[in-house]
Amino acid sequence: MFKRVLIIVALIAFLTFQGLSSQEFGEKEASLFTLSNGMKVILKEKHANPVIASMIYVNAGSKYETDYNNGVTHLLEHLLFDGTKTRTREEISEGMDSKGASFFNAFTRKELTCYLFILPKEFIQYGLDIQSDMLFNSIFPDTELAKERNVVIEEIKKDEDNVDSQVEEFFDSYVYSGTPYARPVIGYENIIATIPKQEIISYYQTYYKPNNMTALLIGDFETEVMLKSIEKYFGNIPVSPLPQMEKITYAPAEKNILKYKEADTKNCYINLSFKGPHYSDADYYAFDLLSQILNSGSTSPLYQALTKDTEPLISNLSVNLETQKEFSVLNFSLITDSLQKVDKIIEITVKTLKDLNRRKPDPSLLKNLIVSTKAEKFYQEEKLYIYGMMIAPTLVNCGYDFLDSYMDNLEKVTPEKVQSISRKYFSEPEYTGTVVTPLKPEEKGTVSPSESKYLKEVLPNGLEVIIRSNPDSKVFGFNILGKNRSALEPEGKTGITDFVNRMLVKGTDKRTAEEITKELSSIGADLTLVDNPFIPYDDLYTSRLYSFIRFQTLDEFAEKGVELLSDIIKNPVFPPEELEKTRQEMISIINRESQSTYQTCRNLFYSELFKNHPYGKTILGEINSVSSITREDLIDFHQKFYSPENIILTVATSLPPEKALAIIKTNFGDMSETNPGLILIPVPEMVTSPVEVSREMKKEQIYLYLGNLLPGINDPDAPALEVANSILSAKLGKNLREKKGLAYSVGSSVNFANDFGWFVASIGTRPKNYNEAFAGILNEINQMKETLVTEKELETAKNTLWGDQLFYRLSRINQAYYMGVNEFLGVGYDYDPIYMEKIRAVTKEKVKEVAKKYLDTQNYVLAVVGKKD
Repeated sequence: MFKRVLIIVALIAFLTFQGLSSQEFGEKEASLFTLSNGMKVILKEKHANPVIASMIYVNAGSKYETDYNNGVTHLLEHLLFDGTKTRTREEISEGMDSKGASFFNAFTRKELTCYLFILPKEFIQYGLDIQSDMLFNSIFPDTELAKERNVVIEEIKKDEDNVDSQVEEFFDSYVYSGTPYARPVIGYENIIATIPKQEIISYYQTYYKPNNMTALLIGDFETEVMLKSIEKYFGNIPVSPLPQMEKITYAPAEKNILKYKEADTKNCYINLSFKGPHYSDADYYAFDLLSQILNSGSTSPLYQALTKDTEPLISNLSVNLETQKEFSVLNFSLITDSLQKVDKIIEITVKTLKDLNRRKPDPSLLKNLIVSTKAEKFYQEEKLYIYGMMIAPTLVNCGYDFLDSYMDNLEKVTPEKVQSISRKYFSEPEYTGTVVTPLKPEEKGTVSPSESKYLKEVLPNGLEVIIRSNPDSKVFGFNILGKNRSALEPEGKTGITDFVNRMLVKGTDKRTAEEITKELSSIGADLTLVDNPFIPYDDLYTSRLYSFIRFQTLDEFAEKGVELLSDIIKNPVFPPEELEKTRQEMISIINRESQSTYQTCRNLFYSELFKNHPYGKTILGEINSVSSITREDLIDFHQKFYSPENIILTVATSLPPEKALAIIKTNFGDMSETNPGLILIPVPEMVTSPVEVSREMKKEQIYLYLGNLLPGINDPDAPALEVANSILSAKLGKNLREKKGLAYSVGSSVNFANDFGWFVASIGTRPKNYNEAFAGILNEINQMKETLVTEKELETAKNTLWGDQLFYRLSRINQAYYMGVNEFLGVGYDYDPIYMEKIRAVTKEKVKEVAKKYLDTQNYVLAVVGKKD
């Protein structure tokens, strides 16, 4: 909800271009140009992978709207994909898909809109042509406008069912009252449904001008050549005057007063806001570091103060320094399970802030924060578009000088300065904020990379190690895959894998939780043990088949990092005082997910498709199962699950593979075998009739999952099923979302285990659209079975799968992760190029054959959650 955006820009150097002259500043990592029409261009070469990301930032967001057209920017973002003077919507989307665009999307914030794509470098000219055409030549056909109104309304309904969105909108409307920042980005249903087309066009013509845009391109190109391409596609658009913005003055709402609201939730959400220094103020950098200290997880002094008792007051804390062009505020987001705890939480929060000035922070803590910030830059740059997304608000709000000097200024901050800032801003803390509480009981229910070297070895203790080495990045990516996650969880202890993983960083035989956090920070390491429940639809790596431990640091810290990680994995002590805190954290997440039609429907579908099967279990567990897990259960399960013969350890690095292997042997070679035994995953029973399971929830959207079983990953039909699904998912999006406006979220997927797989189609829609949406899914599947796909559809699907593979292997940590997954599935760690060869060999006839054979519209499981009209 309130997420900290790390601004990692210290190493960027900028060039300013006017006509044919340029002036250089700093290192030559990035170059800034200004075209003759005022468009700013940042070019950053990154040659590790043969792809290029292009991002165009438009100074247009809800900040620039009025109360009468609120939401027009976001609606416009949708409309720009719907056709230009020379291209239809289909030609735009299918054209990009046909070139292997692994990411072709846009996002809107309060201060900006960004349009972005990632393409193989061979097709960058095509992508830039499309991007320029969309930005400057869109025409908004009436049929597309009607459809997009419906799609955005579905998105609004989805947000209305999401408690995080409700909490954020309530907070913004109160805390930023009197400023444009109080308005929601997505707008309101009544405005979206009725705003005149001419008003949309007028807004588009006002703000979509080259002198109101910044282009950022990152990837495998030469700057000089790329600049000519940018000039070709963007340089001929004429400059236009921009409207004068009214001055925005931020005055906090009533001091030390909280505004309350009830919602359909099981937790209480507390959000507090404290005024901070403007980004141009010399105090800003020390204040920034202070915010990072407060947001440092288990080592945060505030988190420790709120969770020190046997029964912790909160289950989650996040702290975010929100930096706008006109002001800065420090926002706190806290989640608790009881309204009765709110006053105590506020009291402790205020007291903790007042006490900050009593002592200076440890110099090593500040140093670790700086190292982590620098390391994060490398992690982001690997993913290209992530880097551009992270610096987006700062480019727009703070300007280039701030970006260029940010890290230098951060490194000048002393412990004394942080202490001084604490005294200045928090000696008498003044806050404003909101509290969202559960409904009262009686009211409930009313609402191309460089050549790589590989090395594989099984250690004497049974640990399988796979290493990939190439010189294209400084990141050391390390993944530990735990085999047979759901199958190994004891009866009645569902969720214990997640519980164990959460407890791994709570302390070991020789390190406390605080020491672990500090050491991770000192080497800039990023350790991910579980899915982040606060990022919807982001559980890409979470599976019933296996668990993950994702660890990344820089190659220079590999030895320290692997030693630290081995201690975390081998020697956790599961401290009793942390066990209940972790249990409450998990129960809080389970309660939160139980309010989501999407999460509930997915779990209901899996429980029926895999009835009496390990994969029918939920990943996080149920409240009863999590409540029953003891410390002894955790210790016993950890010994079995993280036995060396039950894990696959994969590494992606620039270190020589022999050196990386030596580091691993030193730290993991002494792991003791516990022999969890041979685990045989049974093939589930086939579905032989339509089976519907449902759960009523009073929500704005109804969600459905439909699917059945498939053969395993080694079956000769598996590649054709991947292609068929890619075509089907595109058709569902095109016909049910783009043409009919029935949904914001719709699509299909195929998933494979060793001996079997499964197909899923899903959609979230308003109850009145349920019958049409369900019939629409069945119709698209039947069309796949009855009609040959076109050559264009086939080529697009193959390029989409190719682009996706490139996209999801951009970062070292993902390369390590997918090597482990492929090895576990029995296709081999080096399966990626083999997979693409098989995909390229699929024919139209084969697609029809597998669709007819496996995509069964007579025998399936249908899960429905919501309330039908």
